[in-house]
Amino acid sequence: MYSPLKFIPLSINARERRRMHDLNDALDDLRTVIPYAHSPSVRKLSKIATLLLAKNYILMQTNAIEELHKILICLNAQLQKQQQQQQQQQQQSGTTTVQSPRSGNK
Repeated sequence: MYSPLKFIPLSINARERRRMHDLNDALDDLRTVIPYAHSPSVRKLSKIATLLLAKNYILMQTNAIEELHKILICLNAQLQKQQQQQQQQQQQSGTTTVQSPRSGNK
């Protein structure tokens, strides 16, 4: 006779093995995309080291994005200022030529 209670621990163990296998696969995938994790001089990182390195890398990238965003805002402001100056110069030069025609003064 088969007792359903006998197979419950086996299915729980199998499910836990599968979960750990999936977690290890995910950590291996993470190691492939973070810098320094796959350097020849570095042995395979532990799980916690992988997570800490990934966290620090994400923070570093976030800071870089914020700095680039600030630079972009400054550059856009400079570009707008230059465009306004060019428009003003064009308007002034266009107004000057219309107001002072030389051919009609003689």
